[in-house]
Amino acid sequence: MPDHLLNVAAVRPRTRVNGPGWRAAVWVQGCTIRCPGCFNPDTHPHVARQLWDPERLADALLREDVEGVSILGGEPFEQAAACARLAHRVQQAGKSVVTYSGYTASALRAMALPEVHDLLAATDLLIAGPYVAAARNDGRGWHGSTNQEFVFLTTRYNLDVLRAVDSVPVVEIRVDGARMDWTGIPGPADLHDLRVLERPVAPRRGPA
Repeated sequence: MPDHLLNVAAVRPRTRVNGPGWRAAVWVQGCTIRCPGCFNPDTHPHVARQLWDPERLADALLREDVEGVSILGGEPFEQAAACARLAHRVQQAGKSVVTYSGYTASALRAMALPEVHDLLAATDLLIAGPYVAAARNDGRGWHGSTNQEFVFLTTRYNLDVLRAVDSVPVVEIRVDGARMDWTGIPGPADLHDLRVLERPVAPRRGPA
């Protein structure tokens, strides 16, 4: 697929459970990390889904009343160049960028690829580290497991923003005709119920 296009698994124009404030969320397609127990195994294969020009996608998302955009996966740093273009456009509009990654922050900083550092430079809050089922989150916060790091890469956010986590919903459910999908960090019992209720065509949308 063309390197200049972003391969997107799903988009949610407004959400409160994937970072600070009301945000747009973009799940990219493709991840070679494939953490066992990942919420989004359908995003792992590197197959073409929705191909977007990153700037056009950013412009479409920013028509909504949102604080910023969260980029999840899949693995955003496996499409770092296109994700960086999306992120820069969002920041140029005065909005914030939250990027999720299954790589640790130290691993990302050690990578020699300039596009990886370009995406880091266009990210305000990085939520980094592999999903570890044994350290699974209890249904609070914006991360899937407690080993994952919150790394503040600009002055846009700091640790104070984490105090807001307890005041936001844990999971959002959206029903559109015959289709139900969800996003967020469900607890184990809630995850079981969601998987019973969701239709086979509905994507699972937790954090990267």
